[in-house]
Amino acid sequence: MGAWGTGLYQDDTTCDIKDDYITYLKIGMTNEEATRKIIEENNWCFEYEDEGALLWFALADTQWKYGRLLDKIKEKAIECIDSGVDLEKWREEDEKLCEKRKKVLEALRERLNSEQPPEKKVTKIKFYRAYWKAGDVLLYQILNKELEGHKWYGKYILLKVVGKEKLYLGSLPRDIYYYEEDILSLYNWIGNKRPDIKTIKKLKIIMLDEFMDGENREIEKYIGVFHPSKRELKKLNIEVLMNEQKDTYSQKLIEEKGLGRSFYNIYNFDISILEALEREKKKGNLIEDIE
Repeated sequence: MGAWGTGLYQDDTTCDIKDDYITYLKIGMTNEEATRKIIEENNWCFEYEDEGALLWFALADTQWKYGRLLDKIKEKAIECIDSGVDLEKWREEDEKLCEKRKKVLEALRERLNSEQPPEKKVTKIKFYRAYWKAGDVLLYQILNKELEGHKWYGKYILLKVVGKEKLYLGSLPRDIYYYEEDILSLYNWIGNKRPDIKTIKKLKIIMLDEFMDGENREIEKYIGVFHPSKRELKKLNIEVLMNEQKDTYSQKLIEEKGLGRSFYNIYNFDISILEALEREKKKGNLIEDIE
């Protein structure tokens, strides 16, 4: 049956309809536009009476809860409840489950016939984008107050924007609706002041995290995903020194190489950087430009 319970949102269809409708409102569609979009994209449901009923149930209930119930949607949902088409599959499955489902639909009918709540405000989604370009070399100073006693506090390090990662939202068009984050690696360098271009070109890229795969006894390499808020970014005072396409990856190539992703925020970013540099120092790979 594709359902895991008798509740109104205990099947894939109703969950998808509810989520998609709310998402459409969040990206700025009007109620009528979101409704039309739902029906157009899910017209396959009408090939099966029971699936069509689920669409009307979820759409009507969600619209009611958001204070946007359209008369035509309400009529369709109540028509499906009255027809009993949804109960047939439950009756075939189990009579007790059918009775539970019947109560769920009766409650839905009562709700739809009652006065709906005021229109609920929907916060629009802001699709953030990456701050830097792939290939950008970033100068960054360790100034996290929690690390004030560390030997490398106040020192400069170099980050490399090795690529960007796009995060998509449901079934929305991927060329328009997506989040974008910077993917970072680190250079094997730390110093008192900014390095010159010649120095940077001699440095090597290292991963922000490395973990030993206990089963295969291989080192798994992790790049860093970092996207602070604009307010946080101002506090970090990151400077772009140059752009070099060497050692950059497309999102597809990152996946092909099997690189893992570690996610950072402004509270753990500096700590992770220092841990990576300490790791490289033990290997004898770190260049310390400290007088």
